[in-house]
Amino acid sequence: MPTVGMNTDITSLVNTIVAGNTEQMASTARELVDSGAGASELIGRIGMIAARGDNEGHIILTLAAASMMSRWFISLQHLRGEDPMDHRPELPLLFQAATAATAAVQAGSKVQENYPEPLFPSELPEGQTVNTMLTGAIFKGDTLTVERLLFGLYGTGADYRTTCIRVYDAISTTFQRAGHPFMFAVRGFQLLDAVEWSTRTPNILHWLAPHIPVHTEEPAWVETVRNFLSEPSHSLASYRTRLAAPRDENALPLRRLILSDATMPQICQGVFDALMKNGASSRGIGSVLALTASDLLQRVGDADRDAFINVAHGLLFASAARLAFTQVQEVEALPLMFMAACYLHALHAELPAQAATTQTSPTRSTIMGGGLIAPSLLETLSEQLQAQDLNAAFATARRYLMLGHDIRAMFAVIALAAAQADATADAGHTLQITQAAGEEYMAWPAALRDTNIDSLLHAALRAVIRQ
Repeated sequence: MPTVGMNTDITSLVNTIVAGNTEQMASTARELVDSGAGASELIGRIGMIAARGDNEGHIILTLAAASMMSRWFISLQHLRGEDPMDHRPELPLLFQAATAATAAVQAGSKVQENYPEPLFPSELPEGQTVNTMLTGAIFKGDTLTVERLLFGLYGTGADYRTTCIRVYDAISTTFQRAGHPFMFAVRGFQLLDAVEWSTRTPNILHWLAPHIPVHTEEPAWVETVRNFLSEPSHSLASYRTRLAAPRDENALPLRRLILSDATMPQICQGVFDALMKNGASSRGIGSVLALTASDLLQRVGDADRDAFINVAHGLLFASAARLAFTQVQEVEALPLMFMAACYLHALHAELPAQAATTQTSPTRSTIMGGGLIAPSLLETLSEQLQAQDLNAAFATARRYLMLGHDIRAMFAVIALAAAQADATADAGHTLQITQAAGEEYMAWPAALRDTNIDSLLHAALRAVIRQ
């Protein structure tokens, strides 16, 4: 059913963004939200214009994060006893997203749609498929052919799952630029979810196509993954016909393996065993990998923000891999789990062996309040985040969770604090890390509920507080 945000005329908002008038932008955004339009859809629609002018890529990642996190506020409104259709609490995310996208919207508003001639599946050379052609073009760095193939799929009326799996499959055995091409694909498609696929799909396909071909040198360990998966004994084909219920507890040993002195082939074998021999699901492995990434963040000191963001890319990649398997279940994308595990192991090897662990134990807050009532606890948490009091915020958040209150509402408060960071200055990393940590915490498998996942919560709080 179409939402108010999908039908609202946003011309006035786009005009203020193009003009660079932040004061008018804030006023116009408020008017649209007051009329009942949700921030998620408004941000998504801004993103369709920004995609035409975002040559670097982080703008779409930032908009996707802001759009998806604004959806968490429904739970917060329910918890407060307020109208869940009142979108005014989402305004900071909308304003931060619009501000971060200003340059891209300015450029995109001047770009005329100019898409290449589609290359339809029926036109492919004999013996070739969309998959083989797309994979070949990606490894050759052939952006034009990549885009023509994607538009060929779109032209056939292929559903979103088909588009997703063709892209994920084609890039699943590549890794460059800290995993950004894959993250662009997952989060770009997620932004399309906010505005509904169909006529808006070309905006993201055209934006994505230049990013996914291999243009830069890959890490040496990537070839290890390829060689491992090329061996007949490491075939993943039987995953397709598995009938037994997943045993995601068998993914947990990967956490210790990745954070050990194991070799890359041993990491690959560990993922293979968990997935193929011990019955863990792709989603379960993705969740464990995201938790492992948050463990790595604990080894980065608060004083080094650049190092924190660098290591956080492991969380961003693992989170994207887990999310991809909520969209598709095809065997062809499974190499992504091997890539994610090896990437985390490489980050582990780069960190000092005896790096100082960040303090995570609860401490007494200088901000009084909280108690047992959920709204009071969240008000206290908000004040502690504003005061940049990490340990107190962590203690309050843990108390809130231990009392069984709504997790999504708590992460909405954290997202609101993330919206205070200058997304232009930090390339949107505060918003992106908060989104990834929040999504992974909320998606943690029920079968693994006895596992302590506080490091994911801590990662989100550190992303917000250590700006």
